[in-house]
Amino acid sequence: MNHVQAQQITVGVDADLIMLRQMLRQSARVLNLSPAQQARITAAVSEVVRALIHQFSTSTVTIHCEDRPDHHDLVIECDTAHDAYQRVARQSEVQTAYMLLDEVEVELSPPECHLTMRVHLK
Repeated sequence: MNHVQAQQITVGVDADLIMLRQMLRQSARVLNLSPAQQARITAAVSEVVRALIHQFSTSTVTIHCEDRPDHHDLVIECDTAHDAYQRVARQSEVQTAYMLLDEVEVELSPPECHLTMRVHLK
C-alpha cells in the first residue's frame, strides 16, 4: 500500500484553499485513487475548510496516511476555532461534504476544535 508524506498547510484565505485542493489531489493520486475518488475527497474537504475560513477562522490542515488494524486510511486533520466550527457544523453543505467521507470525528475543547476526516483505502 502506498503512503503519502505528511503535509501541513495553514488555510486562511481562498488562495490557500486552492493550494490545499492541489495537495489533496496529489495525495489521492499517489494512493492510486480514481479520478472520481480524487474529486470526491477534494470537494468534501475543501467545502468544510472553505466554510471555516468564511467564518474568519484560520485552519491548520494536515494530510497523512494511517494504518489501522482493519484498514489503511487517508487522514485529513483540521484544527480551527471552536466557535467557527460551531457556526458551520450544521450547514447543509458541510453535512453533505461529511457524507462523501468514510469517517468524521470532532473533538471540541474550547477554544479549539480538532476535526479528523478519514477515507478508507483498500
